[in-house]
Amino acid sequence: MPANTLTSYGVVGNREDLIDKVFMISPSDTPFTSSIAKTNAENVYHEWQTDSLRAPSATNAAVEGADASYAAQSPTVRIGNRTQIIQDTFSVSNTQDVIRKAGPKEVARLAAKKSVELKKDIEAAAMANGTSTVGSSSVARTMRGLAGWIATNYQGGAGGAAPVPSSNTGPTAGTAAAFTETMLKTALMEAYQAGGNVSQVHMRPSDKVIASAFSGNATRMQEVEGNGKGAILQAAYAVYASDFGNVAMIPNRVMSAQATPDKAAYCIDPSMWALATLRGFEKTELAQVGDARNWQIVYEGTLEARNEASSSQIRDLT
Repeated sequence: MPANTLTSYGVVGNREDLIDKVFMISPSDTPFTSSIAKTNAENVYHEWQTDSLRAPSATNAAVEGADASYAAQSPTVRIGNRTQIIQDTFSVSNTQDVIRKAGPKEVARLAAKKSVELKKDIEAAAMANGTSTVGSSSVARTMRGLAGWIATNYQGGAGGAAPVPSSNTGPTAGTAAAFTETMLKTALMEAYQAGGNVSQVHMRPSDKVIASAFSGNATRMQEVEGNGKGAILQAAYAVYASDFGNVAMIPNRVMSAQATPDKAAYCIDPSMWALATLRGFEKTELAQVGDARNWQIVYEGTLEARNEASSSQIRDLT
């Protein structure tokens, strides 16, 4: 290098190289609430009715010419769930709002970010909440999630107990045990016998790793690419071909990411669940009381359990 060559190391006027994008790695998927039906709620207590068929009878035979007799009939069952207000806020100073900066405007960035975070909160509440809360002027309403609804087809650890939705009693924790294929087969069979058509199993990512070692996946194929040079070892699977139909094995990151991980596996018939919305996502600018702009994003809705016996749950997993 010639003497006295000016280099970038000592120059103070070079502009910074900062691109106009912000990259976020945090997962944003909500596989349960994204897969179930969407409907409307019209009050803070959302209600619906359920019914069931009697058991089939091979001895149902009538005498020719006999008078008809009438058996007692059961009415429908009326049940419901509370809507939950899920919200978040953010504030941006007026100075920061006008400063020239790389990336999107702070209000737009934070509004988009908070909306994704609230979607994950809805997913967590719709799955892990064991009870609902009526609420008051000082207590927030909460919805009952899968953990508190699925009672008919329930597997839990020793000493535990299934939830009782009719009395708003959540599941009682039992002794923890590892996820096994026997548990999965039993859960799928019970839901099928009750009339459900399970097509999804939601579980923590760590339990998906365990499930990939189930013996039902004993044949591990190698797929050779078209050029004949590459091969893929199938160490996992996305669909479990059970005796009662193909079931998607879904690692649900929300179940493990929340403050108290949801140590369960939910075998779901999506047609029997719905997300009922009372108020869709609303972004509101609040009153300005200082040198900043203040915002709140709100959603209100609940989980509609059209018939919990269609699905099953396995709890108290290690």
